[in-house]
Amino acid sequence: MPIVTSPTAGDVHVNTPLTNFAQKYLQSQDMFIGGRAMPNHPVAKQSDLYYTFSRADFFRDEAQERADGTESAGSGFTLSTDPYFARVYAFHKDVTDRQRANQDSVIRLDNSATQFVTQKLLIRRDVLFQTEFFATTIWADDVTPGTLWDAAGGTPIEDVRLGIRTVHSGTGMRPNKMIIGRTAWDSLLDSDDILSRITGGSTAGMPAKVQRELVASLFEIDQIFIWDGVVNSAQQGATESTGFIGTSNDCLIYYAPDSLGVDEPTAGTMFSWTGFMGATENGMRIKRFREERLESDRIEGQMAFDFKVVASELGYFLSGVSAA
Repeated sequence: MPIVTSPTAGDVHVNTPLTNFAQKYLQSQDMFIGGRAMPNHPVAKQSDLYYTFSRADFFRDEAQERADGTESAGSGFTLSTDPYFARVYAFHKDVTDRQRANQDSVIRLDNSATQFVTQKLLIRRDVLFQTEFFATTIWADDVTPGTLWDAAGGTPIEDVRLGIRTVHSGTGMRPNKMIIGRTAWDSLLDSDDILSRITGGSTAGMPAKVQRELVASLFEIDQIFIWDGVVNSAQQGATESTGFIGTSNDCLIYYAPDSLGVDEPTAGTMFSWTGFMGATENGMRIKRFREERLESDRIEGQMAFDFKVVASELGYFLSGVSAA
């Protein structure tokens, strides 16, 4: 062994990976709205029908004054059915015996594989949510503001309230929720129309939460979902192309209860097939099983659901609300 008389940094230390730090891009589940923004309805079967009552029949003014000794006025209501079909989506990551035996502790292959699979399922669900709920031509009312929200003289409060009145007057249900893209939300917060009416209320601990609640209160709605989830639309090996899942410049105002029942309408819902081999109430399941032919353990996730616009007239879509 040679004697080193003037050791360098490389002579006194051999670089090895840290055991207490690794960089992993893992989006918070709060960034994804597919399982939260519309009420979830667990179902036992993959496909079935649900009843729809005629709104026109229920809202018609037909009660009449009744003369003595005569029959009361009467009519009826129509009833129809619509179908749902919960498709199954799945993804897996294999962890080989050699990888597990040779891994550094910070890698935590089984845990990382579970996170990897779960993230893929959440992204897929939000991409499908975008297609089914958050685009033009889906909802009965689909408009672009006359003056954009980030322009001088923009009137986002008036635009949103018009949407709320439009849905309310046409359906009897007042919209109580909003989904908004990140660009639209930022434009909303910078609007003079908003800034002139909201002062104070923020806290060092939860400024974003308080800010969202203040805007919701101004609009007289219960909940605002800001769509912050992102997706890489490029194939593996191609140049990364990452952007927001939901069109970031759009906004949806709609009515939906927190949970579904027999006697309350909703703009849309997620039918989750919970009867599918131990799936949770949102139709998702993560399992691990042996693939001996590959000398690997497979971490596999799957989910079964159907996004459904139940009443397009209960939504009001504002597209391209800013120039950004």
